[in-house]
Parts: sequence; C-alpha cells; structure tokens
Amino acid sequence: MNELKRQHIAAIPIQSAKGVWQIAVPFAIIALLQQMLFYFFLALCALILISTVFSWLSWFKFRYRLEAGELYVERGVFVKKKRYIQKKRVQAIHISAGLWQRLFGLVKVSIDTAGGGMEAEAEFVAVTRAEAVRIRAELLKELKEEEHSGQNDGELNEAQGEMETETETKPLTVWHLGTKRLIYAALTSSGIGLVISAVAAVLSQVGQFIPDDIYENTFDYVIGLSLILLLILAVAVLLLSWIISSVLTILTYGNFKVSTYKKEMVIERGLIEKRQLTLAYRRITAVRIIKSIIRQPFGFVSVYVESAGGGTNKEQGSTLLVPLIHERDLPAFLEQTLPEYVFERPIESAPKRAAIRFFLRMLIVPVIATCVASYFFGAIGLIGGMGVAAIAALFAWLQYRDAGAGSNDTFIWLRSRTIGQTLVISPKQKVQSVTKRVSFLQKRSKLAHFEMFVQSSLAGKSFYVPNVSDENADALFRWYSYQSD
Repeated sequence: MNELKRQHIAAIPIQSAKGVWQIAVPFAIIALLQQMLFYFFLALCALILISTVFSWLSWFKFRYRLEAGELYVERGVFVKKKRYIQKKRVQAIHISAGLWQRLFGLVKVSIDTAGGGMEAEAEFVAVTRAEAVRIRAELLKELKEEEHSGQNDGELNEAQGEMETETETKPLTVWHLGTKRLIYAALTSSGIGLVISAVAAVLSQVGQFIPDDIYENTFDYVIGLSLILLLILAVAVLLLSWIISSVLTILTYGNFKVSTYKKEMVIERGLIEKRQLTLAYRRITAVRIIKSIIRQPFGFVSVYVESAGGGTNKEQGSTLLVPLIHERDLPAFLEQTLPEYVFERPIESAPKRAAIRFFLRMLIVPVIATCVASYFFGAIGLIGGMGVAAIAALFAWLQYRDAGAGSNDTFIWLRSRTIGQTLVISPKQKVQSVTKRVSFLQKRSKLAHFEMFVQSSLAGKSFYVPNVSDENADALFRWYSYQSD
C-alpha cells in the first residue's frame, strides 16, 4: 500500500498569504481613512501569526494517497475528515497556476466528481506539476480488465467504460484562439455589465468612509453640471468599464487552446492564472452555441459544453469551449474537437399563430409603463415609453423568429432567445428527461412549451423552447420515448 503524502510545503505560505490578503485589504482601507494605521499594523502582525500557524496545521493534517481505483484524502485541524474518491466518480480535473503558485513554480489541482456541486471534491493547493500530472494520469487512466470482471451491472460497466481514458502525452490536434480572435472577444465581451455593477457596489460602500464635507461638495458640484457634462461623465464611465472588461477578458482567455486526445480534451487558458481542464468526451451532455446580440451581426459565436463536472461558477456551471469563433469556422472546429456534433440541424420554427404570444409577453409591461409615464411626465414620458416599447417589440420579433427545435435519430436541438440566441444540442442518451407543457390558451392555439433536462456541474440544467407547434412538441416527445424505438 502506498504511503500517505503531503502537499508541497509551499502550501503553508500560499494559504497563509491568501487568508491574510482577503481579510486585511478591507480593514487596511478603513484604517487608512480613519487614520488608525498603528492599530492596523498591530492587528496585521497578529493575523499573520495566526494565519501561518493555522496554515501549517492544515498542511500537516492534509494527507493523501493514490490507490488502485481511488484517491484517499484525510484532512481537518479540529475535526478529522477522511474521504475516498473512486476513479469512476471523477468527472473533471482542473490544473491551474495562480500568482501564489507561480511564485513557487507549483500548481493547484481541483477534482470534480459526480454530485459534487460547484465545489471541488478534493483540492490540492500546492503540488509540483509532475505530481499534478501523475494525479491526473492515475485518476483518468484505463481501469484494468480484471477490475471489471464479475461486474455485470450495465450501468456500472457504462460508468467504468466512460473512464477508460488512456494516459496520452501527445495531442491529436491543437486549436488556438489566436490574438485576433482574443481581441475581438475582448472588445465584444458582455462583461461590461458586471464591471459596472462591481464599480457601483464599490462606490456605494466607499461613500460611507468619505468625510461629509467632501461628499457634500462633490454632490453639489455634480448636480451643478449641465446635462451635456453629465452625459459626457456617463459615457466616460461606460468607456472605462468597457476597457476594464476588455482587459479582464484578455487576462482570462489569453493563451486559450484546446488539445484533443483519443478519449479526452484539455482546455488551457489564462495569462496571470493559468488554468488547465481535462474533460472526458463521454462526460459531455450537451453543446451550447451562443450568439450574443453584439457579436451576431459580425457572425461570431461562443461555444459552451455541459458536463457532469468541470463547470465554473463564473460560467454558471458550464465549460467554455470557445470564447469566440466565426460561424463559417465552427464546423471545422467541431470536426476537430467533437466530430459527432457535426451534422445538418434543420429547425422547425414556431408557427405564425405563435407570434402574437411573443409580442404580448414582451409588450404588456412596456405599454402599461408608457401609459403611466405619459400621465405623469406628458410628452417626454410618452416618447421615452414608446422607445422602450419599440425595443421590446424588436426582441419579441427576434424571439419569435428564433424559436424552434428539431431532432434526428440520435440528437435533439432546441433554439431560443432571451437577449442572445442559444442553440443547445444533446445526444439522446444524455437527456435526463423531457417535458411538454400546454396552458389553456396554448391549447386553443395548438401550441406548447418543450423542455429538456441534462446533467451538468449543477444538479442539472434545463433548456426549453416556447410556443412550438403542438405537432412538433409531440414529435419530440415521441423521439425521446423508448416505446417508439
């Protein structure tokens, strides 16, 4: 039996530094504004000491061992926890190198398992890259034939078969995002909304630390500006947020590449924090092709994959396969990475009688708001409300035009739109369930909502297309039923 091992000793300063950084920065700002730097430095020394001792205890108590068929981990300073992770439950393995790890020439390893949610089942804060590769190879390598003998359960054999991943060193193909695509992705990133929200949140918290006289003088000065200057100020804030969003996108997706192997793919990205995700093909449950409202006129799309593990919180449990690619290049890319997803996908769109439902759903609130605004604000309220209603009507038409679905012998695909257009494609054996919903009004119009569920890094994820024809919904329902086979 292998002996228990510990992480690299650099895990102590890394964990300690991260803990001190997260706690000390907010208090440093408060201490600076309140002129309490002396007490802050005293508290900081105590915090560093406590954090270092606790990090040492965490490192000392964290031990692991790779055995045939499983990973054993024990940890816990006050409460000792022991955990066995079987190979067949491992869904994805992340290898990343943040700033702290790169200072010591190390990497972090996170292991996702089925049912583990968004948190990693096991995480190694600091190990050498060679050890990370060994852990990945051991957990993904092909199970021995004798380990399978005597196990006749079909479900178990399928799960084991999914993990029959060979330890491969040379990729079959490598796809690079490229500098040009990276810049396009940065300039058309939708992260500007998040940046503006973050700036607003910071400003709302900073306001309470600003002295009253400075705050009041600044407020009076802003109020005294003309409308044109206020517009210029708003444009400047948007421009600054756009620049910040673009820079963050470049830092996140720089050096993006997808390497394919016989039974797995490796997705690498990041300029500052280098991330590497190993994902077995058979874990992929669906592919999503996204056309954002900004990128669609230029013909660019993004591609995500849903899988049982491997998703991130920032991507709502999904895995970004391609940040940006032109539609004409997409078939060639899929042929290289996921060839089974390359086929014609005819869409049966929502019928004409469904159009009224899309427009009613989008326009009812803007129309009421326009009436209220025109009552209180006269012509200005009416013009503003009509502008909003016109935009809503445009999106209603786009949603009606894009709604549709289709299927063939082995795949189903649904297309819908909120702001951007989403096309989700899933093989039949990966669909967990399907649902057809018909309301009283839909029944009169012979329409229905169709929804399907697939396994993802979250408990599950659903996709639906609204107001397709009743005949199309029935056909998709029969397609999924095994009684029709």
